[in-house]
Amino acid sequence: MKKRLTAMMTVMLAILLTACSGGSAATTQNSESPSSPGASTAAAGESKDPIIVGALLSQSGPQAQPGESAKKGIELYFSQHNYMIGDRKVEIKYEDDEGNPQTGLRKYRQLINSSKADVVLGPLLSNVVYALTDEVQKVKKPMIIVTAAANDISWSKKSDYMIRTSLSNWQSGTPGGKYFADKVGKTAYIVASDYPAGHEVAAGFKEAFIQAGGKVIEEAYPPLGANDYATNLNQIKQAKPELVFAFMPGADGIRFIKQYKEFGLKGNIPLTSSGEFGDVLITEPTGADSEGIYSTFHYYPALENETNKKFVEEFKAKYGKIPDFYSVYGYDAAQAFAEAVKKTGGSVKSDDLLKALKGITINSPRGSITIDPQTNNPIQTFYAGRNVMKDGSIVFEPLANLGEMVMPEKDPAAK
Repeated sequence: MKKRLTAMMTVMLAILLTACSGGSAATTQNSESPSSPGASTAAAGESKDPIIVGALLSQSGPQAQPGESAKKGIELYFSQHNYMIGDRKVEIKYEDDEGNPQTGLRKYRQLINSSKADVVLGPLLSNVVYALTDEVQKVKKPMIIVTAAANDISWSKKSDYMIRTSLSNWQSGTPGGKYFADKVGKTAYIVASDYPAGHEVAAGFKEAFIQAGGKVIEEAYPPLGANDYATNLNQIKQAKPELVFAFMPGADGIRFIKQYKEFGLKGNIPLTSSGEFGDVLITEPTGADSEGIYSTFHYYPALENETNKKFVEEFKAKYGKIPDFYSVYGYDAAQAFAEAVKKTGGSVKSDDLLKALKGITINSPRGSITIDPQTNNPIQTFYAGRNVMKDGSIVFEPLANLGEMVMPEKDPAAK
């Protein structure tokens, strides 16, 4: 009996060992060495987690409308590519900075720490981007600036982790200085919103205007979000300049243009701008009140190139309206990021992305633009034009190609 029991146990043990051995053999057979094709596929699969794109935009407050336009541009680009970059899915996480620097800083940290963003697109306002510079440098993840045009982001506060695809305030104000002095008038009254972009755009215009033989007879900086410009408009009447140069974003610009007409200045003293006053975001709500305004800028919806033609058609099909320049900014920020990821072979590591973004060229609706590696700011073509009424709507009529504007590596006004 004992011998039979021993024999049975021996058989059972043999069966068990065989089963274990078979399972182990199967596991070994399916395991691949790191250099085998199977291992490469597994490793690639592990690296193909979704790419998290953080978008820090103004979605409430006075800059909510431009923020919504930029959002539409971002979403149009990624929707055109099925929310994929190569074979990696893209997820977008939005946060609202409310146009407030401290809110922007807090929401940026949420995108980095909670949403685990691989990149942040944004913000819109210069005062917000200035509040973020130290944090971005500390975090060491790339930020592609959608709109904020603060000059020092390319000068004294330049960071390798901040790449701008829109424009600088120097680029915004400077082109009009010479053109308006040559073509419109030699004496100017400057009025700009009292925040960093307002002062920097005005300074760029003033420097170029004076160099071209012009004279600035007065400057005024009403608060951002002002409702009443009566004081400034009465001063303009009394000063009698040959032109007014204005920089006021969003709703501020709309109110100023309407009041400029109400005070009897339209048609008597030419109104000029850096470009916002020639964009549909302002010309549509102001209508005929904005007719005749001169501006210099890098984009208008009728710009003739294949990329812009497709962009305008697809934007209108998706949103039922003509795109404004904020939409272009959102679109180009998304495009620059996607092209950089393609150049890295799918890597979203900061060093890889920054290397790819430096000097990158993209086919924007604005035309070909290149990120200058010296300033992290785009090199792009600017145009001078005037608002005219056509088929019942105000459109930007180009008057001159001003050529490429390259931001200087250092502040020209610095001692």
